[in-house]
Amino acid sequence: MNVVDIDHVAIRVTDLERALEFYHDLLGLAIRDRERYDAGEVPYVAVVAGGRHVHLVPTDEEIDVGGEHLCLLVRSDATDSRDELEALIAHLREHDIEVEDGEPYERYGAYGRAWAVYVRDPDGRRVELKIH
Repeated sequence: MNVVDIDHVAIRVTDLERALEFYHDLLGLAIRDRERYDAGEVPYVAVVAGGRHVHLVPTDEEIDVGGEHLCLLVRSDATDSRDELEALIAHLREHDIEVEDGEPYERYGAYGRAWAVYVRDPDGRRVELKIH
């Protein structure tokens, strides 16, 4: 057997609508499976990042996100992607999204070193937005 890619990940969320406002409305990820969720066929609503799905699984339980983080790649056609990332940071702050101190920062990842910013989703989970 050869593992060749990631199909999806599932994360628990305490407020589905608030999570969709963050992942869909602010970050622009497309929504999948909402109708199936509403019909009781699946226990999640998916958002799509580059063909990979993030299943948002509502829970009534308290969530401890601890050291968890999710890294999402952000395309940039700008010459100076740091400036574009700064604009994204300003936009997220206007919507009361927590941006960690000292951001943006160049970080290593699967595609090498690139500008990235850590923000917090509605449940306090770290979400790394990395220019790619």
